[in-house]
Amino acid sequence: MMELSALEGLRLTAVTAALFTHESDAPELLHVWLHLETTTVVVRDTADWALCVVPDEPGDGYTMEELGSRVDIVPAPAEVPFIRHVGERLVQVSKGFDPDDPTQWVGAEFVFETGRVIAQAFGGDLRLSHASP
Repeated sequence: MMELSALEGLRLTAVTAALFTHESDAPELLHVWLHLETTTVVVRDTADWALCVVPDEPGDGYTMEELGSRVDIVPAPAEVPFIRHVGERLVQVSKGFDPDDPTQWVGAEFVFETGRVIAQAFGGDLRLSHASP
């Protein structure tokens, strides 16, 4: 597990997203990669519904023809809250834990120069939200 403080002070240069699409449904965000000056990390939820931020590079998209689904690896769409902070430095990153199970890491707050992004693992989904400074 990486120490999140190692990301502090680095500039966000790009954001890549994994989007899951089932048949004709709207795409759902699976996870995002934050491309920082010296490293790339993935922000995702895990099989046990915890949050995970680890060094990783985006791979290729794939299809699951038997399920009528696909995963596309694309530049993150504008509605991904990290996008508004491209070009800014990451000031601070902190972990959030489940109040009912203080050992379960379920969230992280990414503080940028002009605002904050909250990442949460919630019931098997990654939820991202933007907050003012």
